[in-house]
Amino acid sequence: MKFLLAILIALPASAATIIVPAAGTGPGANGSHWQSELTLHNTGAAATTATLRFHDSSGAQQTSDATINARSTITINDIVNTRFGRESGTGAIEITVSDAAANRLAITSRTFNSSASGQFGQDIPAVNVNDAAAAGDVVVLQAPSSAADARFNFGLYAVTDTKIRWDLVRADGTVVSPLAEQSYAAGTQFQFNQGISNLLGQTEQDNDAVHAVVTTGKVIAYGSAVQNASGDPSFVPGIRVRADVKVNFVGVDLDENGTVDVFDADHDGVLDRPIDIFTTSGFPNYFRVVVTGSNGEPATLEIIDGADALLIDAQTIDWSPRNATRGMSGALKIRATVGGVSDVLTIPANFR
Repeated sequence: MKFLLAILIALPASAATIIVPAAGTGPGANGSHWQSELTLHNTGAAATTATLRFHDSSGAQQTSDATINARSTITINDIVNTRFGRESGTGAIEITVSDAAANRLAITSRTFNSSASGQFGQDIPAVNVNDAAAAGDVVVLQAPSSAADARFNFGLYAVTDTKIRWDLVRADGTVVSPLAEQSYAAGTQFQFNQGISNLLGQTEQDNDAVHAVVTTGKVIAYGSAVQNASGDPSFVPGIRVRADVKVNFVGVDLDENGTVDVFDADHDGVLDRPIDIFTTSGFPNYFRVVVTGSNGEPATLEIIDGADALLIDAQTIDWSPRNATRGMSGALKIRATVGGVSDVLTIPANFR
């Protein structure tokens, strides 16, 4: 008699990663003293354990586990000091839980100033990394209406290796791009206190807006406006938007005959409609990306997000998706650089 031996292999459960983009402890400006608390509430019928990890400008640092019993709440006071051993410092907190537990876990974070007259502070929302801004997005961080009354800090957590162009947009629409594109390694957190002056080298003005233009990778960006007289902070969420691209992206020439077939008429860097990409023809799909600088300068292209796509000359793409993608839709993201300034172009596609 022959016996069939069945071996069951336990597959690792997938995990959800949630980021509190800013947390800290220690003294601040004008006599303030800051600390952060993290509150975790479990709605599930079983206990769950979350792994907490501190990230700073050097990347991932100390870890600590927190167990939340069924239908229970825990608060970790001054978490950067009590769990991560820092006397002073600012960073992000990475919270990792199983996917099954993630939708049963409510996470809140508060960073506040303690003084002789009491406490006041700001909630800093936790963000799932799946909701981070990606290449082609612009994150708007709105500075205070009165630059004299409040200082503006802003920062970021890099979910993956990320490149950002920082633009400063004045209230009258004037755009200042004082920095070359900046690179941030995956897992790093940076906060730029009074960043308009200290990072961008510009004088703060009323109703400034800072644009984080994401040209590669994924990032969570945030801001905080702090009243100078009282030290009272207000959290400023990063708002994801699209904006006009600086390069002249005309569209796509599908037949390589010198005529643009699908345009980017609204100049937001996204093709106005999907193109058809065939998966079963046995031949690759070739098309030409028509893009230049504002004065006709040639653009340098780089594919940053798109499986089975190759750049075969300066502006021609070979896109040969696998048969398994037939009937699906997707997008190709291309980084276009002219004169040291990069924008992300998005080409949506239907796979036939």
